[in-house]
Amino acid sequence: MQRHPNNMNWLLPALVGSIWLLAAPAAAQTYKWTDADGKVHYSDQPPPANIKETVTVKPRKQAAPANKDAPAAKAKDYVEQEAAFKKRQVEAAEREAAEKKAAEDSAEKKRNCDQVRTQLKSMQAGGRVVQANAQGEREYMSDAQIAQEIERLKKAEASLCK
Repeated sequence: MQRHPNNMNWLLPALVGSIWLLAAPAAAQTYKWTDADGKVHYSDQPPPANIKETVTVKPRKQAAPANKDAPAAKAKDYVEQEAAFKKRQVEAAEREAAEKKAAEDSAEKKRNCDQVRTQLKSMQAGGRVVQANAQGEREYMSDAQIAQEIERLKKAEASLCK
């Protein structure tokens, strides 16, 4: 099988050449002069011979970095920024987890407080109170046991329902 020459072989040299041609005027000198009428002229061509005062304007050079480590400093800044961003993300996740845990603890404490208050009200309401013994049988509490349970529930309420 025969290979046909690629017609695109000229593209890369043409592209490089055109970039060079476009960059060449930027490197050329620029001249400034004032004519007899006081009008200021700028040109890439030297002024006419009858002009007494001409100024050659040098092309502006790009500002060089203050030190040669500037690109490394910029990369360092990026790395530092990335590290700071990740640190903020971790801190936000930790803060969110702590807030969620605090909310769960608060909800649990409220449930426990409500349960203790309900038990205390039923004990203080009077009447007969039944509890299960070690064998799982129902047993009626004596008045002393009820009073003791009320005292225990009051202490629990004081600690849970602050």
